[in-house]
Amino acid sequence: MRYDRDLKARGGRRAVAVAISLCACAALTLFAACAKMPHRQYFMLNYEPAKMQHRAMENPYAAVIRVREFSIEEAYNRPQIVYRMSRYELRYYNYKSWAVKPTRMLTDLFYKHMNSEQIVSGLVRRFDEGRKPDYELTGFIEALEEFDSDDLLFAHVAVRLTLTNLSSGTTLYSRLFDLRRRVYTRDTHAVIKEMSQIMEYIFTEAISDIDAKLAAEFGIAEFEGPSFTPVEEPTFMTEE
Repeated sequence: MRYDRDLKARGGRRAVAVAISLCACAALTLFAACAKMPHRQYFMLNYEPAKMQHRAMENPYAAVIRVREFSIEEAYNRPQIVYRMSRYELRYYNYKSWAVKPTRMLTDLFYKHMNSEQIVSGLVRRFDEGRKPDYELTGFIEALEEFDSDDLLFAHVAVRLTLTNLSSGTTLYSRLFDLRRRVYTRDTHAVIKEMSQIMEYIFTEAISDIDAKLAAEFGIAEFEGPSFTPVEEPTFMTEE
């Protein structure tokens, strides 16, 4: 009887030891899996707009512009950041996303930039927001992506901006910007920084164009350029 009790006791201790070992292994496995799991990152385009140096008119134009929320190509209408391996293939990062949906992010950037320049007496986002707008600015995002081309890495942004006279329905200004910028560090932060600089360039150019168009509208200066200036995928590189 005593022998049977000792045998049972030894068996019980062995079972406990095995159970503890299994729990320890499971815990280590779980810890290793968690340690390897990447954390989700959120990014935003951002820059501080520089003050415009040359204006067609010193004071704001007596006009109100409505900045409508931009629209976007469906392939880019998602929170995940897009990267392209070829002209035929798009991929999406699993753990790298935009902090704000791209349409709202670019609209906010343009509104902030335009507002800082004080081109017009009023800038609104909605029709029921203060004075009735005279013009409407719309934007269409055709591309917003990281582009891997063999051993080269680029930030690529394509946006079309259009200004419409709401009373007549005529298009006062329309321009396509399609720009790539070389990224020398294979890091998403570097890509986002280059995208931000592209957006600063695009919006600075667009606001300068709009200033000239409004000057022609108000009879302050003649503007002989075309109402639509196409830009065929120019590339500008950062300095090494």
